[in-house]
Amino acid sequence: MSLLDPALSRQVARLALPVVISQLSQTVVGMVDTMMVGRLGVVPLAATGLAGLAVWMVMGAFGHLATGTQILASRRTGQENHAAAGRALASALQAGLPLGLLLMVLLHWLYPLYYGLVLQGPADPLYEPCLSYTLWRITGLVPFVIISALRGFFNGVGDTRQHMRVAIFINLVHIPLNILLIWGKLGLPAMGVAGAGLSAALSTTAGAGYFLWRAYRAGLRSRWDFHWGMVLKRAAGPEEGPGHVLRLAAPASAQSFLVLAGFTFFIAMMRHVGTLETAATNVVFTVLSFSFMPGFGIGIAASTLIGQLLGAGQPEEARRAGWEAQKLGMVMMSLLGLLFLAFPDPLLRLFTTDPAVIDVSRLPLRLLGCFQTIDALGMTTAGCLEGAGLTAHVMRVDVGLNWLLFLPLSATIIFVWGGGMLAAFSALAIYLSAYALLLQREYRRGRWMERVV
Repeated sequence: MSLLDPALSRQVARLALPVVISQLSQTVVGMVDTMMVGRLGVVPLAATGLAGLAVWMVMGAFGHLATGTQILASRRTGQENHAAAGRALASALQAGLPLGLLLMVLLHWLYPLYYGLVLQGPADPLYEPCLSYTLWRITGLVPFVIISALRGFFNGVGDTRQHMRVAIFINLVHIPLNILLIWGKLGLPAMGVAGAGLSAALSTTAGAGYFLWRAYRAGLRSRWDFHWGMVLKRAAGPEEGPGHVLRLAAPASAQSFLVLAGFTFFIAMMRHVGTLETAATNVVFTVLSFSFMPGFGIGIAASTLIGQLLGAGQPEEARRAGWEAQKLGMVMMSLLGLLFLAFPDPLLRLFTTDPAVIDVSRLPLRLLGCFQTIDALGMTTAGCLEGAGLTAHVMRVDVGLNWLLFLPLSATIIFVWGGGMLAAFSALAIYLSAYALLLQREYRRGRWMERVV
């Protein structure tokens, strides 16, 4: 690959930067929870990490409603069919709202069973804080569905700044609510870990309302011919209905759910190594979430550009945009990897003041810092393939490697070889590398350039 193309890199960066800021703002929600709950002790810190993954198994899956919406909206925008792009948003809401409401009710029954399986029953000190955080936070699932559909739509039409503003607004609501509910300020009861979950749900609800207001100001009805009656009516054809959005979104949703389930079991395995290592794993994953932001944002930008260019009948330009996104992502995440190698302790101290947790976290963070370049390649290549509609292929590769390579290797390291946290994290590095290489092979074949959506 050649050096960066300045003009094309700027085009990718213009789309990616608001997504990176949005992702930063979303990450801050979990980061603030970790920082504030971490002051309550090692057990609440470990519980927040395990519960956060359990919540995102579900919310992350629903968040990929944005993937299906973005694929359709970007293609229709490239074809200059703006009404069809608006119909994609209506179909996403038509599919997501009833499913979200139904699942929100079911999860209040399923999560106690889940934690009873993953942990050692109600007697485990992590059980109660995990369950209380999860049940409060999941009440924000339906508003999160609305945010996801709107995010996918505006990213697809190329206005990535809309969700950025909403994500910042959510944090402005979430941080003061955390202070009030975790520690019990202004006469409110101190809810501890549960308060962090309730704060996240309330701020998500406020964000959904703000996003709807911004969407109508941006011309949702006048420019894209969207109105709420479309959500209640059957689509004119199968290519415009909720089934089409779900067919594109379902593989990405399944990928998110199953991969996060795999990481939840990984953390549960770390529980057998020790509570200290479980808390340290939460801290390392929180620090790593910052390095994911450039790769994720550039992947979304690549997905939008590739969808629009393929819709406009320009496959070679789509290929060029994909290469540029991959190069830019590797440069950005490599710089962050160097920070992990050079300054692990200051980064870790942002999330915990416990010297034992910092000592255990230091080498795993440095190890994964060495793999940031290839992790960036995997994330940006995935965005390119998903933009072309190959969500099922990306899902098969990711889920297959997670459950058939990463988890068995981690279990062998922990339970058979008696390895500690650093050895277990080496399995994660191998998984990230294999994921990037397999997706890159598919991208180079070029069959995605002929995909019809």
